[in-house]
Amino acid sequence: MASLTIASKANQATTLPALLIAENAKNSDPNAKIDINFQDVETLQNAEKSGLGLEISENSSMYSPRQVIRELLRLFAFWQGKNEDLILEWIDRVGGFAPTDFKSVESPLLELDSHLMLRSYVVGYTVTPADFAVWGAIRGNKVAYAAVKKGAMLNVTRWFKFVEETSPWLALAVQSLNAHAQERKAAKSKEGASYDIALPDTEKGVVTRFPPEPSWVARSLSKDRRIRTNANTGAICTLATPKRHV
Repeated sequence: MASLTIASKANQATTLPALLIAENAKNSDPNAKIDINFQDVETLQNAEKSGLGLEISENSSMYSPRQVIRELLRLFAFWQGKNEDLILEWIDRVGGFAPTDFKSVESPLLELDSHLMLRSYVVGYTVTPADFAVWGAIRGNKVAYAAVKKGAMLNVTRWFKFVEETSPWLALAVQSLNAHAQERKAAKSKEGASYDIALPDTEKGVVTRFPPEPSWVARSLSKDRRIRTNANTGAICTLATPKRHV
């Protein structure tokens, strides 16, 4: 069984396309066997420091987004056939939608907008992996997605909404990826604030106090008098109720 691993903290413009291709394979072919896992990291521990990893066997793994998507298309042959070369051409262009600054992503978006002027799909007359991959790259890029939502490129906006409406499972796949990030934030929130501020030269300890003049910060914190000690440095922070001066 193939195993796709995704770094949930990575740029989603590089990871979401592969996730959508894998999810579509599972939805379209009952015999498609692929395991999808998420890791709470920015990059996976591999030579290429990528946010993706596809393991086919113990001796066969790949990490480049382009290679991962191409291999997924090869593994699930029901995609192969008509317009295959054109589909692969657009798969290779997906990386152009990954930059998170508008100047870099504007040109690929304009090219796509021109391409879609008289088309309902990126390739051919039905939805293909090219649509899912390009849609995923744009949806995973906050800058590109914002431009599409504003209608800056009319043809891209029309196509984007059409693909989303005719393939409702796309929203579920996006939610599954975002859910891991939300769970991580919720877990950190429960842990509370961190008092490890890594102060230098604190071998003998450090005492920090608020000045006598109360402020909204001091008043807020002084309601809960606490003493915090850094286990690594021995730094001590004392939060004391400030005295009022008449």
